[in-house]
Amino acid sequence: MAILHSIYLRKLGFDVELFYNGPIHRDWEKRIRSNIPLKILPFGLPPSFNGFPNIERLIQRLKLFDIILVHHHICPFLASYLAIFLKSRLVWYCGEPLRALWEDWLSGMSYRELSSTVKPTSRESYGKNFTSIFLSNKFYGVSVSSLRALDKATAHLYTAIIANSNYTKKVVKRIYGLDKSMPVIHPGVETQQNTQDATNGESDNYILAVGAMIPMKNHFTLLKAFHSLPHQYRFKVKLVVIGSGPLENETRSLTRKLGLKNVILESRVSEQRLSSYYANCSFVVHIAFNEPFGLVPVEAALHGKPSIVSNNGGTSEFVVHGENGLLVAPHNSNNIAKAMQCLISDKKLTTEMGFKAKERALKEFTIDKSTENLARTIK
Repeated sequence: MAILHSIYLRKLGFDVELFYNGPIHRDWEKRIRSNIPLKILPFGLPPSFNGFPNIERLIQRLKLFDIILVHHHICPFLASYLAIFLKSRLVWYCGEPLRALWEDWLSGMSYRELSSTVKPTSRESYGKNFTSIFLSNKFYGVSVSSLRALDKATAHLYTAIIANSNYTKKVVKRIYGLDKSMPVIHPGVETQQNTQDATNGESDNYILAVGAMIPMKNHFTLLKAFHSLPHQYRFKVKLVVIGSGPLENETRSLTRKLGLKNVILESRVSEQRLSSYYANCSFVVHIAFNEPFGLVPVEAALHGKPSIVSNNGGTSEFVVHGENGLLVAPHNSNNIAKAMQCLISDKKLTTEMGFKAKERALKEFTIDKSTENLARTIK
């Protein structure tokens, strides 16, 4: 979303530069560089002292801008530096609090449940030595407490905070103890993408799930729900799950354990192939425990497909229960199975919900509308 907002802000006439340190697909990098300058964003705690001059150069460069838009969240150390030296022009577009610090507040998950994602990310950002010490069992509690204090202090220094959903707004205000005004601007999807039906070797008789193989995406409950479908429904459709991540092997193992031979797991697919999967599925299931907003149901809607989503999180701000999809309790596999059974058995209802989902997406959840709202708020 940071990349799309940058490109579309440029289209609205803003002079934009993008500072980024995440992985970028080659096609996206080419698109960015043809539209806006792309610069490397350093981490706030470099593995060696040689990295600190990069932070100083970044701060001096950012002083030339009228507004610094911190998109989603960045390294908490770097965020604190920016808040101290560039407070008057710093705006946070908040997708969620930093989950590595606040996950127990969001979903009740413990450190051990998150270690599969937290440790690799920390090693990549701060180096092996720092991670092995500060995320060890001995120091983890102290490390998290210190970073939470830093994160809270930084949040109070931002000139303004914009939330990506009403759910995120509520969570952020509770975690950081904020009482100031906080506008909400939902993310959006590009409507120029190819939404025509395509052929990928599959009929439309399958359910689609898209999301990284990490604990909060709740793939295990999805598989259990699919397994609990009555036989006449479970063997009538396939379940296609697209995503990769640290829980990929465990997800495959559970699939085998449950004997789910009609479940297809795809690690990585191109954007074109993903679009084809959306176009040819019956409906989408997206039951993350605490999704701040979640673009998967909106992307599916562009192809005229309804979604079953969690009733806890920002996805319910797009999906209206019984109108363009169904809301379910993300921990309740029986509840999820009943929702799937409902859409499998009633093709007419599924088609009607898909039509309304597309109508709602095109009216309220496009990247053009999102960027226009963001630009208006920034001004």
